[in-house]
Amino acid sequence: MGQQLEDQVKILYAQYHNEIFTYILLMIGERQQAKDLMQDTFVKVFINWERFRGQSSPKTWIYHIARNVTIDYIRKKHPVSYYLDYYSPIHSKQPTPEESLELNEDIALLHRALLKLNRPTRDVIVLRKIMEFSIKETALVLDWKESRVKTVLHRGLEALRKELVEEGFTNETV
Repeated sequence: MGQQLEDQVKILYAQYHNEIFTYILLMIGERQQAKDLMQDTFVKVFINWERFRGQSSPKTWIYHIARNVTIDYIRKKHPVSYYLDYYSPIHSKQPTPEESLELNEDIALLHRALLKLNRPTRDVIVLRKIMEFSIKETALVLDWKESRVKTVLHRGLEALRKELVEEGFTNETV
């Protein structure tokens, strides 16, 4: 069973590690820390594999773990920003100049605008619009009702549009 489990986790890692890294990076804006948290996510997948009940897809379950790992990191390392992030729509974290150079200008604008949204709103937008999860999958990852996902998404997209305009995004589709 040990080698079989290790092989299964290797397959899941190969399939999803880039997506999980991107998701975490969009949530925290710190490249190296996102890599570390992505690795922590897959360690937890390995340790908790027997707890996976198949009520969702493995991908959804892994994202749920990644979200919890990310929240735990924010809560432990940045307790004040966690509180402000969760309860306030204003988030002052900006990507470093190096990270901004690595991203093209439109992505950098999107990233800055996303980081200004509160974490639950950012969760929904990243999962639905960037990672392309369905409403149902998003609800499973966040452990919410589908109606809440729809409401937060609608309001969040409006807030994101406003933030993008403030950041200087000029695309007519905003």
